[in-house]
Amino acid sequence: MKVPLSWLREFVPIELDVEALAERIDAHGIKVEGIERPWAGLEGVVVAKVLEVRDHPNSDKLCVATVDGGEGPVQVVVGIRNMAPGDLVPWAKPGSRVPTLDVPLGAKPLRGEMSNGMLCSPRELAISHEHETGILILPDELPVGADLKSVLGLDDAVLDIEVEPNRPDFLSVYGVARETSSILGLPLAEPDTTVEEDGERADEVATVELRAPDGCPIYLARVLRGASKGSTPLWAQARLTAVGMRPLAPIVDATNYAMLELGQPLHAFDMQRLAGPGIVVRRAEAGERLVTLDGVKREFTEEDLLICDLEKPVAIAGIMGGQTSEVSDTTTDVLLESAHFTRIGIIRTARRLELHSDASHRFERGTDPEGVDRGARRCAALIAGWTGARVLTGSAQAGGPPERHHVSMRASRATALLGYPVTPSDAATVFDALRMAHRESSDVVEVEVPGYRVDIEREVDLIEEVVRIQGYERVGATIPRSPEPGGLPDSYAFARRVRDALVRAGLREAKPLPFVSEEDLALMGDRDAIPLANPLRAEEAWLRTRLLPGLLHTVARNQRWGTGSVSIFEVGTVFRSADPVEEGRHVGLVLCGAVSEGWTADDRAFDVLDARGIIETLLEDLGVEAEGERGQGERGQGERGQGERGWTLGEPLGEPFHPGRSARILLGDRPVGIVGELHPRKASSLDIDGRVAVAELELEPLRTAASRDFRLVEVPRFPPIRRDLAFVIDEDVPAGTVQAALESAAGELLDRSLLFDVFRGGSIPDGRKSLAFALEFRAPDRTLMDEEVEPVVGMIVDRLRTELGAELRT
Repeated sequence: MKVPLSWLREFVPIELDVEALAERIDAHGIKVEGIERPWAGLEGVVVAKVLEVRDHPNSDKLCVATVDGGEGPVQVVVGIRNMAPGDLVPWAKPGSRVPTLDVPLGAKPLRGEMSNGMLCSPRELAISHEHETGILILPDELPVGADLKSVLGLDDAVLDIEVEPNRPDFLSVYGVARETSSILGLPLAEPDTTVEEDGERADEVATVELRAPDGCPIYLARVLRGASKGSTPLWAQARLTAVGMRPLAPIVDATNYAMLELGQPLHAFDMQRLAGPGIVVRRAEAGERLVTLDGVKREFTEEDLLICDLEKPVAIAGIMGGQTSEVSDTTTDVLLESAHFTRIGIIRTARRLELHSDASHRFERGTDPEGVDRGARRCAALIAGWTGARVLTGSAQAGGPPERHHVSMRASRATALLGYPVTPSDAATVFDALRMAHRESSDVVEVEVPGYRVDIEREVDLIEEVVRIQGYERVGATIPRSPEPGGLPDSYAFARRVRDALVRAGLREAKPLPFVSEEDLALMGDRDAIPLANPLRAEEAWLRTRLLPGLLHTVARNQRWGTGSVSIFEVGTVFRSADPVEEGRHVGLVLCGAVSEGWTADDRAFDVLDARGIIETLLEDLGVEAEGERGQGERGQGERGQGERGWTLGEPLGEPFHPGRSARILLGDRPVGIVGELHPRKASSLDIDGRVAVAELELEPLRTAASRDFRLVEVPRFPPIRRDLAFVIDEDVPAGTVQAALESAAGELLDRSLLFDVFRGGSIPDGRKSLAFALEFRAPDRTLMDEEVEPVVGMIVDRLRTELGAELRT
């Protein structure tokens, strides 16, 4: 909604400049998007009197006018000859500017005759979009030589206001003025709706019948006779243009002007083109048609509301009129419509027809049912003043505005919501400023809601009014108290930890759909799956019981697309049939293809030990302690510590896994997952080439066992001392046991230990093996010396000899 400041000042005595006004009202709920100055490019144009008009000697289309702009006669070449001697016209003298040109005007010859600037049309002055009407003829009372911008009020500023859907009362100048007066504490002038009425009565000339009161609770028609062609005053044309509306003709301009001023949409019918003359408001018949003012033939359904005469439709209620009853230059008798239409009906019809107008924009959001008569009187007075029409006494009316409703507000509730004290008298002061009748009783203020405030329905709406008028700055900035701590729920936070750990391990996350086929269920030997009532694909008619089938299909699909190495994981939900349905979150991973690629790559494929290493890394990141492994291979690194929460590897698995390269993962004595390689036959049946290492674990047991403590270690500032130690030990002693004893003996100076070689044969006796460890020693506060490390190495050797029978290789 665009509101010229001069128009606003007709209702509120505002002394602030436009920038200060915009800042004040914006802070109290009237959102000002910008400030426009439509005539900023108009400079130096003056009122001039035409002294003479003669033909151009060298052109049939041009003429030469002599005008006086207060400094003596000057000659101007003109393209349209509609002025005569004695007329007052706008003269853009040399050096002046007009909004439609980017450069100042000058003096130059046109077809051999000197032209000093130009005479202006309404379009060149940005007063109207019309150019064909010719040079603008100014009112006779204007002084010659006066600055046109000043005498016509074209130095106005325009507020561009963003209107929220719940505040349709801001879709009028008077609505914005009413709110501005409340914000600034200034008086509000009532709009002038005085109209001189003729002795003839309107209800004796026209009739109104309401057949659909649910869609149109009130319909009022005023009648005007004897309208002449007339013209819309320049000040009104300028205001219409400033708000983005095109001036057309006095009767239409009057309906638009009254709508913009008061917010009540109006429509003028040519009475001589109405059958009756009478108005019938009814629902359309299916298939009924009407050609609207935009020239489009539209077809209606039984839900649409039409305005009809006694024979046919003449308008779409609240949206657009029809061509059959359109006013024109020959119109003398006018039936002026002012009505209130319900919002839902207008919304449905406008959207179905894809037809939007200024009227429907207002009716869709809600108009004031109490403003129907006021809008009609204001518009009738304008038409009478601009065309000389007679206004018949009274109106033809059906229906009436509803009774006002009441909403109560507790001051104690306002205090609780706003966070600062609000008393009943404080609230009463606000509602007085808003001109809302109210009644106080103890803690409660009961407010009578006027028809134009369609947004006030509940107590919180009144509380919003209190803080809006008092000022949002009164609301303090405090940290809200909540019974719930912030952050993610534990289960989601833990799943995020799992994802982050696997991404750091070099895997990529996949998101297969949670649906599987009977073959997928048979692959894992599961029989407790839940069937889908309406599957996306007929062959995938079950909810998954494990993550691995979906990941395996993802691997096969990547291989078909030429991906040589795949390492993916998923954290997701699995489902099993129970009473009720049993859901659980799992993490699964699949490795297939080359470990690395390129000239320097390790020339081998992923295997079970890679999967196991990733599981070890994951559990170490989560703080899940490990127990001693039971008879597994040496590749990888043992975990520190013992305890009932510790994890370990259990017995080998059967189908579909390789029996010698798979195991259950145990947490204490409870199975929580699996790790291993898929049997080659099963991999081939899934169209997967090469070895396939997999793992899947339940998350909930891991979350229970995971450590919540995080230890931050400073980045080392001092270099380490490295020692490589190889021990010969019995074949049945696990590498993890050796490494745990080694780390325990080394104490705090040992920063890192890594098993880098396992050797059998040669000089190593049968039944024994050689395990080689790389040890790094480091102190956090100094550079270690060899003399400090050697005693620690001696303690390691002694401990392994005493506890495990290990001998240091030399």
